[in-house]
Amino acid sequence: KRQVLGVFGTVLYVIGYSISKILVTSYGFSAIQVTFLRCFIVLIVGLVLTLMPSTGITWHRIWFPVRPLEQRAAAAALVASNILTIVSYSLIQVTDASAIGFSGPIILTILGMAFLGERVSLLRWLGVVIGFTGMLLIVRPGGSQNISLSGIIAGVFAALTYAIYQILIRRLRNDATSIDTTLQVSVVGFIVLIFTLPWIWRPKSTEELAIAILFTVVQTAAMMSIAAALRRGEASRLAPWQFFGLIWAMILDVIIFNTLPALTSIAGGVLVLTGGLLGRRN
Repeated sequence: KRQVLGVFGTVLYVIGYSISKILVTSYGFSAIQVTFLRCFIVLIVGLVLTLMPSTGITWHRIWFPVRPLEQRAAAAALVASNILTIVSYSLIQVTDASAIGFSGPIILTILGMAFLGERVSLLRWLGVVIGFTGMLLIVRPGGSQNISLSGIIAGVFAALTYAIYQILIRRLRNDATSIDTTLQVSVVGFIVLIFTLPWIWRPKSTEELAIAILFTVVQTAAMMSIAAALRRGEASRLAPWQFFGLIWAMILDVIIFNTLPALTSIAGGVLVLTGGLLGRRN
């Protein structure tokens, strides 16, 4: 079901960006380097798969997609969102970065109504607003008293560009599959970011590259799940479900980064879940 795909994709995104936080803070990657490696790895896999006719992936499908401007605009929005989100996660706690990122469902609901003609019920609006209130409770006043302003700004713009990506993918639902979306993100990211390599590239060990590959696998699976969910349902109806990823962010903060969430974060998480449940009722 689309809700299951939406929740699964959101959880994978949180896990993937937690891995990216490790790459940046512990191994010295830059956000652009992480994103470039992801796009490069996916593109190489895609090109290899062109040698296997049974996959349906061809050179023409990669380089000359249907509705190329819209597909590549969506890809560019996701590449930008990916870089900004990695910056946000690297500067602030996973729970706070995820909470800021979940301002996206409000943006997505508004854009879905404005550009896709989706009808948003009062109950769904209530669910989104309650979830957004939970996000604010987590961030301010949350457990992080010295939260980075740069991390907040990066997170907000990441949410905006990600919402734009989801709207475009929803518009492309009859012409582009999850595979097409994945391939176009890799093409756009590779072509745009390769010009930054002389300034941002640093040699990496086998261990570091292995972690980067793990990040790529998790993030690609997340992207394909969200794209599949958007083809099956309205963007505004899926939006509240994305709040559930925040609970996983709290868990990962404890397990991976040894950071206990504040009581306000827990209360905010309850509001997030309430908003998600209300949003699915109508």
